[in-house]
Amino acid sequence: MTLSGQSNATQKNILFEYPLQENIRSYLRLESLFKQFQRNCLASDKDNHLHALKLLFEILEILERGDIRAELIKELSRLMEYFHQLEASPDVDTSKLSNFLEKIKQLHQWTHNYQGKFGESIRKHPFIESVKHRTSIPGGSCSFDCPELHLFLNKPYEIRQKELKSWITDIKGVETGVDVILRLIRDNGPWQTENAPLGSFILETSKQPLKLLRIRKVEHADTFPEFSCGKHRSSIHFMTLNTQHKKIPINTKVKFELACCN
Repeated sequence: MTLSGQSNATQKNILFEYPLQENIRSYLRLESLFKQFQRNCLASDKDNHLHALKLLFEILEILERGDIRAELIKELSRLMEYFHQLEASPDVDTSKLSNFLEKIKQLHQWTHNYQGKFGESIRKHPFIESVKHRTSIPGGSCSFDCPELHLFLNKPYEIRQKELKSWITDIKGVETGVDVILRLIRDNGPWQTENAPLGSFILETSKQPLKLLRIRKVEHADTFPEFSCGKHRSSIHFMTLNTQHKKIPINTKVKFELACCN
């Protein structure tokens, strides 16, 4: 489950998202990691750049695990076909559609032409190879454990930023592709006001295969949803935390906004 919200937001403004397909789960994780990487890369502090490196390693690990490339090709192909069909509609802004379709075609071509698994050349970079294993050890980023990392972190921040950006450039198409796919999925789900009697809500999913559930503007403060999703139905249970930070189910009616995205 992912959470997002503005820094000055109250609990009511927090957005909760839950993926209903494994590829969407991977996309949400990658989206979160790419955003964190970019924020830390833009900073000048060496601790931020150390964190950016660790985030890069997490991105590479996700890309190495599954066949993200094949999934992206499949999804981008589906989107190209869908938007090609829209070109015949008289209600569509053909100029905007043409520009967007061209962007998807470029992403599809980049993904299709990419050699090997995403991030393979980054993994084989001598510095990345030597540092990645050490930083996975608790405290392994100390200067005596990894002097080459210590040297990198003490370079001028402009040089550190340049190197970090050069590594992420190799998989920039993945970031853009994930961003486009998730944006379209989210736009597909209109917001509706719902009520959860006794803090629980049942959603039938057998008739409409969904990809993502989104919840926002929960009526009660300090409330968060837990999801239990199956092939035919999904359950949402609203919880809160007591003073010992133990989860407590809410047993009163909860009003919230729900978006079901396919």
